[in-house]
Amino acid sequence: MSKVKTVKQSSNFLMILASLVVLLLVAFIFFDKPQNNRRVDSSINKGNCLADDCLAVQDLNYPAGTLPSEVKEALDEAIADEYKALSVYQAVIAKFGQVRPFSMIKGAEEQHIASLKAIYDKYGLMVPANKTTKITSPSTIQLSCQLGVDAEIANYKLYQDKLLPSVKNYEDITIVFTRLMNASKDKHLPAFERCN
Repeated sequence: MSKVKTVKQSSNFLMILASLVVLLLVAFIFFDKPQNNRRVDSSINKGNCLADDCLAVQDLNYPAGTLPSEVKEALDEAIADEYKALSVYQAVIAKFGQVRPFSMIKGAEEQHIASLKAIYDKYGLMVPANKTTKITSPSTIQLSCQLGVDAEIANYKLYQDKLLPSVKNYEDITIVFTRLMNASKDKHLPAFERCN
């Protein structure tokens, strides 16, 4: 009889212990979150933040500084090239409908432009208007895909050879330009090569 009682006591103790462990885990998960359920990335600073990430930087005022003319020119050239790519892909979609990869890459180009606009905002600069003239789509999807291949090669080479060297002292702009270059080279270009 005492063995049965000891086994019951042991199983009760284990159940209580398991319940406590679960409660501690729940408390840790629920209460160990920074405000707004977002962990603060300690690597974000005024030199590399953009958009909402800059809200976490204590000593950052807007505008964040003044850009030298060569950096501003690089930024203007980058957004002009992204506007042009967007206009080309919109023209293809207008002619052929929501065809891949144009319909998907169009959205990516809009995100690229938004990333560049965040830099303009950070430095208190006016975002240039899209001055791309009306673009006529090629007569076939295959020719449009080749146009996409040529545009993406030109885009990543522009970033690699000209724009990135111009902004090397600006970590935030370098990060954005590198992401845009890599998207063109590693994602958009292969997509257009496959559809060609």
